[in-house]
Amino acid sequence: MRLRDLEIALQQIDRSQDHEIRYEQYPTPASIVASILYSAEMDHNDIRNRFVVDLGCGDGIFALGAALLGASFSLGIDIQSKALKVSQQNSSTLGIEELTDWVLANVSSFTLQRSVDTVVCNPPFGVKKRGADVAFLETALSIARVIYSIHLAGEKNRIFLKNAIEEMGGTVTQIETFQFPIPKLYSFHKKARHLTRVDLYRIKSDECE
Repeated sequence: MRLRDLEIALQQIDRSQDHEIRYEQYPTPASIVASILYSAEMDHNDIRNRFVVDLGCGDGIFALGAALLGASFSLGIDIQSKALKVSQQNSSTLGIEELTDWVLANVSSFTLQRSVDTVVCNPPFGVKKRGADVAFLETALSIARVIYSIHLAGEKNRIFLKNAIEEMGGTVTQIETFQFPIPKLYSFHKKARHLTRVDLYRIKSDECE
């Protein structure tokens, strides 16, 4: 599947409209999801024929995209049942029900009996609840060989996250910075669209290698 074909397919899905600020839920645009997954596969062979988990999946866009790109299986985890219903509907719309599954669970306490090849996630930024982003990373590092995770950009945050990741048994192999568009989702948002600089981390788990 070409990058543009993946993006077009993901643009067809229903996006969850139930956002809660306490979870810092900001939907990842189809174009960004497609680029992350496509690069993960083309540059590192981290998607095709891999078991992929989307932590805090929301409407399931990362898990769905991974399945479309050739993952052997995609699993989405979220704390909201309404979001998982949207994910399930989207997998049906795309005709990939047999390649995906959805689990209602708190990411911070989620465990699996088998190891995961790749985790892809857009966790809370840790602004509303300090340490929420680190909790996602801790779970990801405990179950997966490789993690792709989006975080607020900035040198101070990079130093903090790199240290935290190393303490949890991981190694940052790549950081890519880009603009993340946030639409007007909450009452305190003043602009129709706000661009925020974020870092995409590629992390290898020393424990799961």
